Amino acid sequence: MTLDEIKARVESAGFARYTGIEVLEAHDGMAVGRIVLDERHVNPIGSIHGGCIFTLVDTIAGTAFVSTEKVCTTLSSNIDFLNGAIGSKVLTARAEPARIGNHIAVFDVRVTDDRDKFIARASVTFYVLRDMEV
Repeated sequence: MTLDEIKARVESAGFARYTGIEVLEAHDGMAVGRIVLDERHVNPIGSIHGGCIFTLVDTIAGTAFVSTEKVCTTLSSNIDFLNGAIGSKVLTARAEPARIGNHIAVFDVRVTDDRDKFIARASVTFYVLRDMEV
């Protein structure tokens, strides 16, 4: 798949479109994406909502896997919130494979903000469903 095809697939989906996730790069099992933040992403204490950060993580990890031209579903994930995203204007996630097997794939994801503050790290495990029909 080309980057444009991957972007169209991810950015046209309802939840990713609603949250404003953009795919910046995706190839060979890795991906980079971002959210330009606004008031819909903030929690009651003025920080970016953890669910928003997790949505970015899950979407970009899935995008990284899709770049291998396979279809998957999330089995499990773990996220560590390392710093509050208070005053952040953009969050960027970078997903890279830790292991891609025939049935299980694991990706490491790092989230930073526009000030290069390390916001979160995550591990996402996918079950490999099938090859993508292209």
